[in-house]
Amino acid sequence: MTIELAPSGKRAAIWNIRALFFCEAVVLTSIFPRFPDLKETLALDHAQLGLSLLGLPLGTLLSLLMAGGLVDRLGTRRASLIGIALVAVCMLLPPAAPSMMALFFALFVVGLSLALVEIGMNVDADRVEKSVSKPIMSSCHGFWSLGALTGTGLGALCAGFGISPLHQVMIISAIFGLAGILIIQLRTPIPVPPPSAGQSPTFALPTKALLGLAVFAVGLQMSEGAAFDWSGIYMKEVVGANATFIGMAYFSFTLPMAIGRFFGDHFRLVLGPVRLARITTVIACLGLLVLGLTETAVGSILAWGLVGLGASMAFPLAVTAAAERDDRPAAVNVASVFLVAFTAFVIGPPLIGFVSEWIGLQNGLMTLLPFCILGYFLAPSLKSK
Repeated sequence: MTIELAPSGKRAAIWNIRALFFCEAVVLTSIFPRFPDLKETLALDHAQLGLSLLGLPLGTLLSLLMAGGLVDRLGTRRASLIGIALVAVCMLLPPAAPSMMALFFALFVVGLSLALVEIGMNVDADRVEKSVSKPIMSSCHGFWSLGALTGTGLGALCAGFGISPLHQVMIISAIFGLAGILIIQLRTPIPVPPPSAGQSPTFALPTKALLGLAVFAVGLQMSEGAAFDWSGIYMKEVVGANATFIGMAYFSFTLPMAIGRFFGDHFRLVLGPVRLARITTVIACLGLLVLGLTETAVGSILAWGLVGLGASMAFPLAVTAAAERDDRPAAVNVASVFLVAFTAFVIGPPLIGFVSEWIGLQNGLMTLLPFCILGYFLAPSLKSK
């Protein structure tokens, strides 16, 4: 079903939803570079910090189970408004935590607050896409990547100037949290489709019909998580690279991912979602193969770039396909995809660490290949239903 906006409102609607993705990412990610400071302040060892950081994904997973039906009942605009406000306020908790367990529960609360805005703005991105008759989902996630780079950059900058984590979060959450609220309030009204034929279940578990779509992105999400957590260690331990090349590995992954998302809408229009999914999956598989075969710095930098480019469009494609299905409310289907993809994102890096203890890090990364190949064969699930 196509829902049309007035011509004067189309451009405003597109940039409004992109700006919300950007602001939410800045609010969420600015604390990440300050975890070493929190570790030192609380006198935590690596294991204790790792346990504390589990609070964020566990809270997010729990909220994703229930948030789909809640977003459907609240409406996406109200859910996004409540969500961005909650995230901005809850981000004050981690830097104020006095102990390891307090940090765990602070991050757990942040995770609980995330689902409302994440699901709300993704469903709204799909609605804007239909309203303007132009694909924008991938570029919205590109702006999220740009916001994440901005947030982590601001966090690192504040650390360099000696600004405490609490004062940093107070400033950044206030600026970008209020900006997100203002963006939602000024939003061009988005036509809401008729109620879905399906009911809003309490838990957003994927249905049998949605399972292939939800599993499609698993391998690529695991690869993305592996790049964030293991690229630096790979460059140091396997390649023996210096600090410059270690930093370049992370940059070589994130830059192609952002570029891929900014151009993904165009290629989805030209190639179609299934063909685009298969092409990008092959690119990611090629990157993983190079990582398993090379031990040179240049080859590894190239390989991480291929993994970033290959993983860039999987999640936006899956979210769009889930929102287009009419068996259940769009918010519930999107929450189901989030739940499966985020679980893969969280489980992938520890799985690689466990396997690497037995067969080495290079071979451990190669264990992602079967999951990516499975995604290649599940790509037809992206067709409109």
